Amino acid sequence: MINLSSHLSNIIHSYPSGKIFWIAYSGGMDSHVLLHAMAQLRDSFKFKLRVVHINHNLNSQADKWAKHCQHICAELAVTCEIIQIQINHKPRESLEACARTARYNAIAKLLETDDVVLTAQHADDQTETVLLQLLRGAGVAGLAAMPEKSQLGVGWLVRPLLNYSHDQLLKYAKYLQWIEDDSNTNTKFDRNFLRHEIIPKLKQRWVNINKTIGRVANNLAEADKLIKILAEQDLQLCIGKEPNQLLISSLTDLEPIRQRNLLRFWFKQLNLTIPSAAQLQHVIDDILTAKPERQPLVSWQGGEVRRYKQHLFAMPNLPPVPTDTITWLFPNPINLPFGQLTAQKVQSGGLNLPLETTLQIRFRKNGEFLQLHKHKHSVKKLLQTAQIPAWQRPFIPLIYLDDMLIAIPNIGVSDQFIASANGWKVSLSLIF
Repeated sequence: MINLSSHLSNIIHSYPSGKIFWIAYSGGMDSHVLLHAMAQLRDSFKFKLRVVHINHNLNSQADKWAKHCQHICAELAVTCEIIQIQINHKPRESLEACARTARYNAIAKLLETDDVVLTAQHADDQTETVLLQLLRGAGVAGLAAMPEKSQLGVGWLVRPLLNYSHDQLLKYAKYLQWIEDDSNTNTKFDRNFLRHEIIPKLKQRWVNINKTIGRVANNLAEADKLIKILAEQDLQLCIGKEPNQLLISSLTDLEPIRQRNLLRFWFKQLNLTIPSAAQLQHVIDDILTAKPERQPLVSWQGGEVRRYKQHLFAMPNLPPVPTDTITWLFPNPINLPFGQLTAQKVQSGGLNLPLETTLQIRFRKNGEFLQLHKHKHSVKKLLQTAQIPAWQRPFIPLIYLDDMLIAIPNIGVSDQFIASANGWKVSLSLIF
């Protein structure tokens, strides 16, 4: 039997005392070994141990598995949290990937600062992951596969078994009882096809394939770290006034390979989906070289890039332009689909209205005017003068009292409604 105690005890000692160690427990052999080994150390090291089991509701036996996990945890005197989730699986999306994302999102919500989640992926899983990523044409980050430690919400995700093979864990599990998920033998799934059909043949010729591919993953993880360091340095050179802006002049000074590297890093920092290689090239070819007066757009599912003057803007896909009138009970903050509208007291200027005045929020239909400084100004011209990017202008709320336009947030207040003292400054914070 392998001895996990030394390795696991080092992990336990590397985190502050009092933090909770969560075992992501499926009930299968791998996670049962991890749970059992940690339970053996609990009394000696006096740490808090919890279990979380995610019921994906994808298998007819799922509820039975959850009860099995509760039973095992009761025998080990470990608290077991059962979480039910539903998988939003769209056509052409990987069911496995969707389940994994939903699972980690659910676990992250349990964590307090610096709590640790231990998962039971092992060396064979790492080999499968590297090969899957290779066959999908992944880059350095993908081929680095699963890191031993990464951040999960406000806590940490740790994979302590990556240096142990399935066969080694099986020897440890000799006297344990675990669940066998029948879907693990279904070779219509790519991972199972590799596991049952391909990797056994590779092992016949390359006995140490797990160690070799594990070393490859570690090498690529280091390379990925260097790539990210370079991207961070380039981002500091190119970042605009806001995180979602890049200076085009600085970006075009970089070599194309660094441009692509920076753009991928930037999108990830903004929590946007990374575009395909072809879409990324369109950003470089069609937007960076466009004339300043043009309004080019490259859009993909989960993000889009636009240009305004000398800046590149990245954002989530824009929602439809609102058409309905929205009622606003002034001055309460109001959440709009694209930001928040607020009003704050100011000593001079601002909007002069009684509390709880009922206002209407409408959106541009062209031809609107606002009376400012004794002159009638076109709303279109006011937004252009304020240098609001063209794609944001349809989303700027126009504030009406009955049928009179009285204010535009961040722009101005109609002469008839401006306060000489103790007025309200109306502001809009856009999310794109």
